[in-house]
Amino acid sequence: MKRRSDTVSVRTVRGWPVDVRLDDRAYRVRELVDVWVVQGRWWGEEEKRVFFRLRTDRGDIEVYRSGERWVLSKVMD
Repeated sequence: MKRRSDTVSVRTVRGWPVDVRLDDRAYRVRELVDVWVVQGRWWGEEEKRVFFRLRTDRGDIEVYRSGERWVLSKVMD
């Protein structure tokens, strides 16, 4: 597993990721494996992140959405 923190472009259908693009690499989502929400101290205004573990045509990856921004956080080996 490789940890990352790259901003990516994500195409969604009804809010669910279907394609993830990083530079010249495209990941086509084959299956949504898991979804979860992480939010720190809400009273401290910490950001809310919605994580998606995805099975793609290039392997399993993890992305999260924070506001309008999408980030590639893990690439599974």
